[in-house]
Amino acid sequence: MPLVLVAVLSILVGGAVYLGTIRGQRSPSATGFGEAEEEAAGSVETGAPPPGYAYLQVSTQDPRPRDRLQGVLGVILLLGVAAVTLAFALYELGHLINKTIETFLGE
Repeated sequence: MPLVLVAVLSILVGGAVYLGTIRGQRSPSATGFGEAEEEAAGSVETGAPPPGYAYLQVSTQDPRPRDRLQGVLGVILLLGVAAVTLAFALYELGHLINKTIETFLGE
C-alpha cells in the first residue's frame, strides 16, 4: 500500500508541475521564442531564423497509444528502481551506523 501511495503522489505532483509550467505559460519564455513581431515577420519572409536562433521541429500529432504506454511503463520502472536503490542505500547506511556503534561499545 505505501508504494501505491508514493506512485499516486508522484503522479499528482507531476501533473501539478505540468499544469503550472507548460500550460500556464502566458508570457514569453527566456528561451528566445516570442520576441517582437518585426523580428518574427523578418524570419518568415526570408525563410531563415534570425541570427542566434534555430528552428525547432515540433510534432503536430498526438503520441500514439503505444508511445503513451511505453512512457507509463518507463515511469513505473524508474520509480521501482529508485525505490529499491533508496531502500538499499538506507539499509547500508543503517548497517554502517550499527557497525560503528558496535565498534565503539566493544561488543
